[in-house]
Amino acid sequence: MEELIEAALAGLSNSSKRKYRPVFSSFLELVPLDQARPIHVRIWASRRERSVSRRTLKQQLYMLSRLFKIAGREDLSKEARALAKEIRAPPPLPKVDEELIKMYQDIERVLASAKPLQRAAIMMLAETGMRVGELVSLEWEDVDLTNKRARVRGKGGKSRYVYFTNRTANLLRALKRRGNRVFPVTDRTVRRWVSDLLNTHPHAVRHAFAVWFLSKGGNPRVLQRILGHSSL
Repeated sequence: MEELIEAALAGLSNSSKRKYRPVFSSFLELVPLDQARPIHVRIWASRRERSVSRRTLKQQLYMLSRLFKIAGREDLSKEARALAKEIRAPPPLPKVDEELIKMYQDIERVLASAKPLQRAAIMMLAETGMRVGELVSLEWEDVDLTNKRARVRGKGGKSRYVYFTNRTANLLRALKRRGNRVFPVTDRTVRRWVSDLLNTHPHAVRHAFAVWFLSKGGNPRVLQRILGHSSL
């Protein structure tokens, strides 16, 4: 194993050798090279991503492809390069007005004068990143107050779960039920509420949620699923 590592390090600068060696060793500790299969490259990467950034993981996969090539394992080298190409840089934070972020962080105070239905609707938008159309289509059977989550039917008929806090769960419990829909109002009504109470529009609240989620260390891929996006 050491001979193979040395062969793969040949021709590199000393600083590069210090970076490459632990990467090579970590893969070879997972599985002997003669027993390795392309799936092992993905297993290694999935474990590695817990401790390094996506940018670093991408670089390390290209490092591994060098080792595999030296060893004559083109199948593994090809898999490492393909996986590296799948890794994209984290998307930039959405540009949102700082005043909106401040409002988002202190939204309960801002909504103190709102009516119960207005307060519950806007809190759902703020805490889940839902679209207005998804909000007004939400039915009580889709809301799980015990686990504080709701099943949302998004674009293309795709369903996903969004999660909310105890404060929003309590607001929902306090609502008077008027049929199957949680918010028996129109899109236009909700947009007017957001405009009147927050002095902004619903999509800005959705962006504010995305900024807040990422600023708290949220995973961009998880955010993608929460927002119902096919890609980021």
